[in-house]
Amino acid sequence: MIGTTYPVKARVGVLLVNYNQWELTKKCVDSLLASDGVSVVIGLVDNSSGPVPDWVENTDELVFHKNISNVGLTAGNNKAFEMVQKKNVDFVFILNNDTEVFPDTVSLLVNYLQNHDETGITAPAIPYANRPDTIWSAGGRYSYARMYLSQIYKKISDLPDHPVEMEQVTGCAMMMRADDYKKAGRQDPDLFVYYEDTDLCFRVKKMGLNIQLIPSAIVLHHISISVGGIYSPFAIYFTHRNRFVVARRHLSRFSFFLFTLYYFAVTLLKTVLYPAGKKGNLVYWMWLGLIHGVNNRPDIRPERLFPSEEQP
Repeated sequence: MIGTTYPVKARVGVLLVNYNQWELTKKCVDSLLASDGVSVVIGLVDNSSGPVPDWVENTDELVFHKNISNVGLTAGNNKAFEMVQKKNVDFVFILNNDTEVFPDTVSLLVNYLQNHDETGITAPAIPYANRPDTIWSAGGRYSYARMYLSQIYKKISDLPDHPVEMEQVTGCAMMMRADDYKKAGRQDPDLFVYYEDTDLCFRVKKMGLNIQLIPSAIVLHHISISVGGIYSPFAIYFTHRNRFVVARRHLSRFSFFLFTLYYFAVTLLKTVLYPAGKKGNLVYWMWLGLIHGVNNRPDIRPERLFPSEEQP
């Protein structure tokens, strides 16, 4: 299907959130500004990372906002969208700050959307920056009963030479029309981080739009540890809580029932395995996250996970 007519150079607003990673963010910004065939404006939001480096200044291509506290990825993305929206962008590129794009990445993702009205999200293949032949994420098979995206492609050489429809893609890098992003709704600030991408993909699918992996578009991922790694109390709490919250929002009753059985079984198993693997400190945060998820309380933000901040 031939889509809406756009200007010769489509205007793309990039949503970029930084938290204590200025060096990686600079690499990401530089790569975006070298994009071919599109006009890029970057909405850069900093979640209270201390002194702002000299290279960060408001220009025609970069608009900046510094928060006085860490409001999370979701609220940061909402602020970034508010900023780029004022620049009359045609498309929105949700992007992790620990990534780098190639000159043609943005235009490849945009071009597909320009020519396919039935598509709501385009996503690139994402290899590791230090192992560019190995895939970190490129869509995958989605299990609703597990709320889990499993990889299909392991190597760049495994990728097909054509777009592939996916049920879910990672929020590390996803392109949308600005109008569709607005219709889908703001990211939930209570989620803070993790599963906000799953939530968005579900909402886009409910709008009757599909999701496409564009294998020729590549984004390199540096795999940052801004939240302490996947086995930090922070990550364990928010993943366990948000996975349940988002499942409740979007799964059918039967799928949610299966997911609940699966998730409690996995949590019980991890209660045994974590101490055996010298990760016993995570058991408390895992169960706290699950309990808050079961009680549908994404608004809770445990003070102990934010020791240097006051509870908002």
